[in-house]
Amino acid sequence: MYFYIYDSFLVRKKYTKIVSKIEIRLASLDIAGQKSQFSILKSINEIVKNILEKESPTIVVIGSDQTFCQTAIPMAGQRATLGFIPAKNNSLMANILGLPVNEYACDVISARRVEQINFGKINGQLFFSSLEFEANKTILLADGKYQIIPKKVKKVKVINLDLLQFTPLNSTKRELVPSQKKINYLMGFSKLSKEAGFSRVASNPKDDYLEVLMGTPGQKFWFFKRKEKLDSLFFVKKLRIKSKNPKDEVLIKVDQNKVVKTPAIVELANEKLRIIVGKDRLI
Repeated sequence: MYFYIYDSFLVRKKYTKIVSKIEIRLASLDIAGQKSQFSILKSINEIVKNILEKESPTIVVIGSDQTFCQTAIPMAGQRATLGFIPAKNNSLMANILGLPVNEYACDVISARRVEQINFGKINGQLFFSSLEFEANKTILLADGKYQIIPKKVKKVKVINLDLLQFTPLNSTKRELVPSQKKINYLMGFSKLSKEAGFSRVASNPKDDYLEVLMGTPGQKFWFFKRKEKLDSLFFVKKLRIKSKNPKDEVLIKVDQNKVVKTPAIVELANEKLRIIVGKDRLI
């Protein structure tokens, strides 16, 4: 059975037509289901927990990347499938998973092409997408063997399901439309990773490793523009992150949603998740 979680911003008047088109398309595909509205009064964990009491449900998030990633966490290791209907044109997850936006994504949900995805774990807490932190104050220990002291790079990104670059998706103003083929390549997301010699545009969340990307993000300030530099990429099963100065705490941004302080242990989690993807996916 299908269960749909509506993002909190969809109650705004500007999204009324979009929601209506999505619901009409879902009904025409005969995959309409029970609806739940995410709000400050009803948390994602609470909604998902109630749905997971059903037998092998399919949970579909309609909304933003952030809510999609939040929904994935309580579904880890469960007999359930996660789907996504992006309601914003600048969706990073839509690009990685090969999804068009709005009502066009309903057809992907109906086709039900499923992949099994890993989770990462930081200090015992699951994360779904990636971690980011400033590099110059940290020391990294990879798989208990190699110590890395970043010097000429600004940031480190530990990736489970994300692009192999720092540039945010909203730095490009192009929109996703259903007629586009190989959406990500047309939008140019492969350019930086190819220039750095990487064979992939996005991470591989189906193998036994997390990707660690080191480099310097691009920056634009008035007429000044600094190009992003991708310095190195390596693979780990376990990464220890500590500050160079024991008195300092380095902040680690988790899934663009919460913050964890060093020291931290990052590793691949045992839990997995079934997720619906499109044919133009990057994973």
